[in-house]
Amino acid sequence: MRDLLLLVFILASVPISFFQPFYGVLVWTWIAYFNPHRYTFTYMYNFPVAAVIAAPTLFGILFTRKINRNLVTRETVLLVILWAWFIITYVNATHVPLFQGHILDAHDELIRVSKILLMTVVMLLLVTTREKLKYVFLVTALSFTPLVLKGAILGLIARGEDRVWGPPDSFLADNNGFALAVNMSLPILFYLGRVEENRILRRILNVGFACGVLTVILTYSRGGLLGLIAILLVIAFKSRYRVLSAFLLVIMAFLTLTFAPQQWMERMGTLTGGTEKIDDSARQRLVSWGTTWNFVMDYPAMGGSFRSLPNVDLFQRYQSAPLPGGFLSSGPHSIYFQTLGEQGFVGLAIYLLLIGCCLATLRHLRRQARILGTASWAVTYVDILEASMIGFLVSGAFLGLADFDLFFQVIACTIVLKILWRREVAVQTAAISTTVPTLAESGAI
Repeated sequence: MRDLLLLVFILASVPISFFQPFYGVLVWTWIAYFNPHRYTFTYMYNFPVAAVIAAPTLFGILFTRKINRNLVTRETVLLVILWAWFIITYVNATHVPLFQGHILDAHDELIRVSKILLMTVVMLLLVTTREKLKYVFLVTALSFTPLVLKGAILGLIARGEDRVWGPPDSFLADNNGFALAVNMSLPILFYLGRVEENRILRRILNVGFACGVLTVILTYSRGGLLGLIAILLVIAFKSRYRVLSAFLLVIMAFLTLTFAPQQWMERMGTLTGGTEKIDDSARQRLVSWGTTWNFVMDYPAMGGSFRSLPNVDLFQRYQSAPLPGGFLSSGPHSIYFQTLGEQGFVGLAIYLLLIGCCLATLRHLRRQARILGTASWAVTYVDILEASMIGFLVSGAFLGLADFDLFFQVIACTIVLKILWRREVAVQTAAISTTVPTLAESGAI
């Protein structure tokens, strides 16, 4: 039954996505995070649901007039440069004999990332109003809500003794990746829950936020826990009730430490226990980082393209120390080392510059919105994007998800917010310029 229901919904969405491409963006967003096909049992499990929705959406853009026509911002330029650099490093890797062991994987990853970036550009084109921007955030939040609700319930039933995992056979199946994704969704759930006028929807968002916090804790992800702490501190710092928020955080930390099972305490204890408490997983990260550094010293400009250090031969050639547990190779376990190893110092510089420009833009928009006074709606979205980005940067320091869909969505929403803000300021400036001569002519001034 699940397979049939999903098939009917996807097929019904195809013509709608063609005539209303923005609807296709929303469905594609839902598929990217909720992964509905992974909860079916037969023919829909491996059905290319995202591609079936993306195709009519792309064609529909050709026939719609409601698009953003001026997309030129420094963030847009950097995003295009980063995409071009991905292609350049891949083409370079195809000519390096040492990289042939992972070049097929690099090709597949380049295709996957390019699809994400293509839909990111589609989002830039089609999110033309603040209402549409809100719908993107709402669909994202509601895509994660059933996942965290399920994770929280199953975790409580197991009394916290079992880890919570993401959708099976998806980009978020791993507990660490799922923790990072949920962390990035928490600011959306929290801030939309504060401003949403519909009472039922507001309650759903608030419940989703609470379950999301519990789910991140129950993933047993240390990087996820650090990201969660960072996000909660950002939210508390931005609150008008900072003392009360800090008190609630202390209470939450006390309850977590009081009721957490012993295995959770032992795993999280490695964050502060010194070198004698470092487990195999943490040692694996340290070896991977050292190996990545050794590798990039030989290929500093372009790295080895996507999926380079899972390549067993390449990893062992530059291995900094034996891997614990008998592993032959390991991934980068960090968005920074991942980008460094795959794209070199040049790619890492572009990547970090893009992030830095987005954060600078968000800070600038907050200042301008508060000065204008009538644009408080923009402050809510600035808070969402800023906190989500900080969560990604902190959790991502220990997780190899540099090309995660939601990261590029945050970039896209930052650019869209900047475009909408410019448009609103231009309209208000034009209104003032036409009002002043009218008042002068009437003798009012």
